[in-house]
Amino acid sequence: MSMATRKRLSDALRSAVEATVDPAMAAADWLARDIDPDCTSAINLLTDTTASLETLTKAKDVYKTMRILGETPADRRLAARLYAASIGAALVVHRARISRQSDSALKRGLQSLQDDAEAPDPLRRLAGTALCALAES
Repeated sequence: MSMATRKRLSDALRSAVEATVDPAMAAADWLARDIDPDCTSAINLLTDTTASLETLTKAKDVYKTMRILGETPADRRLAARLYAASIGAALVVHRARISRQSDSALKRGLQSLQDDAEAPDPLRRLAGTALCALAES
C-alpha cells in the first residue's frame, strides 16, 4: 500500500472518529481542510499566524454560511464562534478588516467569543487579542 493511500485512509478514519465524538466540530474541521488541505483543524486554521488573508476570508465566508445553514443548534453555535474568530484572526495577523460590520458590532461579537466558556481556549485567546487590535485601529 502506498504512503498516499495510507494517508487517505488515515484521514478518512480520523474524520469518522471525529464525527462520532463531535459532529459539529467534525464538519467545521472538514471545511477547514477543504480551505487549506495542510491544516489539521478549524482551530488550527484560525490560529495559524501564517494563514493568508485570502484563507481567513474564505474561512469567514464558509463559517458565515454554516452559521446560517447549520443543521443543528450546535452547528450554528460553533459556526458563529468560528465566524467571529475568522474576522478576529484577520485583525490580529494582518491588521485587516474582512467584515463590513461596525466597530461596535465587531466588539460585541469578539467579546462574546472571549467570554464564551464553551468556546475552545485558543479561540477565546484569539478573540481577546483581536479586541486589542480593534481598539488600536
